[in-house]
Amino acid sequence: MNSALQPLAVGRVVFVLLFLLILGAPSGRASAEEKKEQGKAGSEGTSAKKSERFEFGVELRWRAEFRDNSDFQPTDDFDTFLGQRVRAHLRIRIHPHLTAFVQGQDVWLFGAERDKVIHNLGTNLYQAYLDWKPGGSDRWELRAGRQELVYGEERLVGAFGWDNVGRSFDGARLRYRSGSWVSDFFGARLVDVRRAGAGHRPGNQDLYGIYSTRASKSARRAELYALYLHDGLRTAGESPVAIAEPTDIVTLGFRHLHQPKAGWRYSVEHAWQFGERGPDAHRAAMLVAMGGYAWGRRWQPRLQVEYDFATGDNNPSDGRSREFNNLFPTNHIFYGYADLVGLRNVHDFRLTASAQLHPKLIVEADYHRFLLAARRGPWKNSGGRVLGFDPTGAAGRDLGQEIDITCRVPMQTHVSLLGGYSLFLPGRYAALTRGPELHHFGYVQTTLRF
Repeated sequence: MNSALQPLAVGRVVFVLLFLLILGAPSGRASAEEKKEQGKAGSEGTSAKKSERFEFGVELRWRAEFRDNSDFQPTDDFDTFLGQRVRAHLRIRIHPHLTAFVQGQDVWLFGAERDKVIHNLGTNLYQAYLDWKPGGSDRWELRAGRQELVYGEERLVGAFGWDNVGRSFDGARLRYRSGSWVSDFFGARLVDVRRAGAGHRPGNQDLYGIYSTRASKSARRAELYALYLHDGLRTAGESPVAIAEPTDIVTLGFRHLHQPKAGWRYSVEHAWQFGERGPDAHRAAMLVAMGGYAWGRRWQPRLQVEYDFATGDNNPSDGRSREFNNLFPTNHIFYGYADLVGLRNVHDFRLTASAQLHPKLIVEADYHRFLLAARRGPWKNSGGRVLGFDPTGAAGRDLGQEIDITCRVPMQTHVSLLGGYSLFLPGRYAALTRGPELHHFGYVQTTLRF
């Protein structure tokens, strides 16, 4: 770590500890991703200290990570860093029908010299919104302000809780309840978090949508959604003579699942996209299918298989975009914990086995087999960065395999531990376009919520 930063880093740690001791109050929202990592369900203010009118909450999270052979080359590039995130929220019940929620966060990375983009992050306002139920209605609810958007499994729209900064939007969400259906109508703009003094992104990203969910008492759920993305960043497109234009993409999809605590379970999600990616016509699709069995006996073992597919662009110069746009996902928990693959241009065959070996220990093992959907399309990681590209298609489709071992330790109501190790074995495509070396990733995370 830069020696000039050490006094400031130590000062931040001391400040955080004093802050916790003084406030002594509880935590905020856990996204779907964080619920899985904790090994239990959670929601906004679940463990927070409540009064009739006020609620306070604090979350403190540390995660130590290491990566080896991130460039898949034999050179020594072993890298480690420690990420720290502090979130504190206040909820005020202004009126029986009106509630205010404010959540700030402070994020800091220690020893991340290799990644200058996310080094030296400062405090920002993560959420700040009002919840209003007109006339105390049980059917209608309006949320306006800075907020997380979390839908389904977060494969397309999520809070990205794994990231130290996370993801929030400025906008409004109108919720309507009718019988077993809950429908959200929303319009929002992605919060542009400037990292390490970087300038604003040239072009805002706006998301509009309708997301309807029908839940039943039999652990079945149906979801229908329509999403519209407008990205103001002008994209040049595939033709060298085309004029750069913004991106407008419509996504239509559904999700159906049956996930009882014990017994057979399944889920399927399918989505189609159409519109324009810059000057190029855009058509794409994705499919996710899962099936498995959970035993309700001792150790609660679970075994399941999953198939994930997203189209790719097999002709990168014809002026037609075919690669699925992953929108605003939480990819980390689905396509390998090493974050080398996202829901774009991919076939992912996944096998998962898990068991609760002790009341305080849940162990999960995942195996992934990755293939490109379009061999002439690029290989991109979970964040959308290109890792390999062979426009001739001669490198084939074989991306590689990944093995993930994850341990979750819910120690107490307010304390949880998470640890994992991932090994990526490059296939022919990855070896030819990136490198032949094995990729290693590991982490240990501690989360305190009060």
